[in-house]
Amino acid sequence: MKPKIGVIGAGVIGLSTARELALKGADVTLFEAGSVGGGTSSTTYAWINSNGKSPLGYHHLNVEGMREHLRLQKQNTDRAPWLDESGTLEWATDSERTKRLNARVLSLQSKGYPAQLLSIDRIKRLIPELVAPADGIDVWSFPTEAVLSPSIFLTFLRSELMRLGVTILERHQITGLTEHTGGVSLTINQRGTWEGDFVVCAVGRWTASVLGKANIQIAMIDADQPGKIGCSFLGYTTPAPIQLRSNLITPELNIRPDGGGRLLLQAPDLDHAADPRMTYALDGDVGRELLARLSRVFHNTQEVRLERLLVGQRARPADGLPAVGYVSSHERLYVIATHSGMTLAPVLGKVAAEELIDGERSPLLRGFAPNRLMGKTSTDFKPIHTIHFPAAQ
Repeated sequence: MKPKIGVIGAGVIGLSTARELALKGADVTLFEAGSVGGGTSSTTYAWINSNGKSPLGYHHLNVEGMREHLRLQKQNTDRAPWLDESGTLEWATDSERTKRLNARVLSLQSKGYPAQLLSIDRIKRLIPELVAPADGIDVWSFPTEAVLSPSIFLTFLRSELMRLGVTILERHQITGLTEHTGGVSLTINQRGTWEGDFVVCAVGRWTASVLGKANIQIAMIDADQPGKIGCSFLGYTTPAPIQLRSNLITPELNIRPDGGGRLLLQAPDLDHAADPRMTYALDGDVGRELLARLSRVFHNTQEVRLERLLVGQRARPADGLPAVGYVSSHERLYVIATHSGMTLAPVLGKVAAEELIDGERSPLLRGFAPNRLMGKTSTDFKPIHTIHFPAAQ
């Protein structure tokens, strides 16, 4: 008999998990309080990488996420591509940041993660409009990293669920959650009900709220609070006359292509002021600063403007690491909560389905069981004081 499984949350994690469960023969229903992909997954820098992610187990998990993205796209070459393995270019100018960058590169290379130096002449050929770093500055290339189009990837996943017969229920908010010996009961919109064998909670930054309906406490960062730990500014430009394919991590600004000549901008040192409750004017202080920094990285930016300026909110367990596994006594309620969801979604969906259907927990999940967070709040953990690496955003 097919196991009947409910997945709560139709972001990239929930969609990927629902797909893998359906591929293994489960009868899957996907519940979403809003619309598919309308939460955290819609406002993300979407840089697919494992650049400086620690501890070692977290690095390996992200590397496997990168590989799984490539495998998935290669299996679907007739579909619109969502992944561009265009690599990342990064450099630093001051001595302290250069020292940290070089140490990170050595650490990554020791793990077999590709990183190589590029000459300034090579950089100029790759990106003619770039205000090239000064001679003597090391520019590092991370060639296996990628940028992802969230809208295309989310649409691909949704179409897969439709092909596999998954029931997708949008605007179905879970208002009650009860586990019993034989399964799980959900209350929907305070009136409807659903009964099944298992439920997967994949709601990102709403994890604590949803699990709280089952009287389960789990420590998550509050992404509704302003500041760089839970939030980040994302600036989307008009089409720019710039030939950029790679992701760039520069001393002042992170820049990636965003389709149709548009660029996506991020400046982590500004994120201390990011407040998700605020609406920011395109020509306000933050918008002007992003464009000023862009003009110091590229020529030809005089006519470039911002089309959107958003605050992205991070789904992050209180210790910064993934929480994946059962959270209830009868092992009927399963959670997936993590930062780096765009990188990790394909692999976490696969290993979660293996544990739920086959009863086999992947070695990739060692150290990421959610019990370390249960019965606690974020105040029980050391604050995340700073973001040490670009990939930790």
